[in-house]
Amino acid sequence: MLRLYELADDDQDFVRDITYATNSQNPVDLRDLHSNDEIQKQLETGISALGYTYKRQREEGVGGSTGIASTIAAEAVLAIWRNKPHQAKFLRREHFGKLYQDIFKNLNAAQAVLAVLIFRIVENERKRPTLDNPPEFLPYAAHYLAMLIGQQLLQSQTLKMAEIDHRNFKLLAEILHQRKEIYLKDAFGQIKVCSCEAI
Repeated sequence: MLRLYELADDDQDFVRDITYATNSQNPVDLRDLHSNDEIQKQLETGISALGYTYKRQREEGVGGSTGIASTIAAEAVLAIWRNKPHQAKFLRREHFGKLYQDIFKNLNAAQAVLAVLIFRIVENERKRPTLDNPPEFLPYAAHYLAMLIGQQLLQSQTLKMAEIDHRNFKLLAEILHQRKEIYLKDAFGQIKVCSCEAI
């Protein structure tokens, strides 16, 4: 069976709508459907200017510490800057579906990369704990810990997330690198206090 559509060259929005509608029922990764969105292209350009490589599609390999997959960026941004760690962890299939606009709307490259850097700190600690007695909740609380670290980083500079951009990215990334152990311990402490209060 074959379907043909004849459209004007300048009707890209309608082309995108047809692509989503005709492929959303098939086993096509929604990440790939969004990979040519203007949002994703702008992120790729901005992230490249910060010295990182943004991978918009599945088949693009993520190489080394400078490679950032769009799926990881979506997960990190949703947990940290959108304050929805539970959706970041449990609704991954919706990151490029129902949650796409929640995650990527008004997101700039510096915010995306910083979220990924925070998320990597927590994931590294989860996989290879540096503490002698890591908290029992560590394997289950990575997304929540990442959100708390993001909040600490912003508070340390009296910034709001919307104020993160290419001008202060390098400073924020350096502060994060220097204070990551402190931020982690503080985040552990906050979760312990919350869990004690809940009992």
